[in-house]
Amino acid sequence: SLFSQFRQNLSVSNADDISTKYANITTRLNLDFWGIESETRHSLQVGSYGRKTAIDGVSDLDMVFELPSKDYERYKKLEGNGSSTMLQEVRTSLLKRYPRSDVSADGQIVAVSFHGYRVEVLPAFLDENGDYIHGDTNDGGTWALTKPRPEIKAVNDLNNATNQNLKDACKMLRAWKNKAGIGIGGLLIDTLAYNFFNQTDDYDEADWADFPAM
Repeated sequence: SLFSQFRQNLSVSNADDISTKYANITTRLNLDFWGIESETRHSLQVGSYGRKTAIDGVSDLDMVFELPSKDYERYKKLEGNGSSTMLQEVRTSLLKRYPRSDVSADGQIVAVSFHGYRVEVLPAFLDENGDYIHGDTNDGGTWALTKPRPEIKAVNDLNNATNQNLKDACKMLRAWKNKAGIGIGGLLIDTLAYNFFNQTDDYDEADWADFPAM
């Protein structure tokens, strides 16, 4: 019963507000870059919130927003730092929706700060494999590849195969890390938990009574 209550206590209490912010950001960017009205298209929640391993008090939320491929060609042809130009155009768009918020462009992302958390938007371009090409303003402007969809799918598949225990363990380990002040990131926690469940089937059917041993 203690572990059951522990898990309930970790549920994100402001999930509705976070969802609204995701939708508002997506709507604004779709209007300016695609000329459409949509709260969901071209947007993907990533990071711990996208993997559904975040806990209450999560302060950094991540999303990828897909830009039109024609813009990729335009940015690449620009003299100077095309990645920086891309981030500044995304920042300008988001300032229309949040003119009184702190909206900053840095490195690879445009961050919008809200009360208690911020949303980090990664502008990117979808390639033929379903992965994303994104910019980096460092070193004069470069382009890199990220693959969030296979990562999310791998976590979801193993979570389904372990009676939802993978994500519950990830959440509990995050709370322990925060309480103890351990200096490791959330992605590492998720990776360690994933490897644990991937290497043994001892806890695939575990219930709350098995959590102390697990």
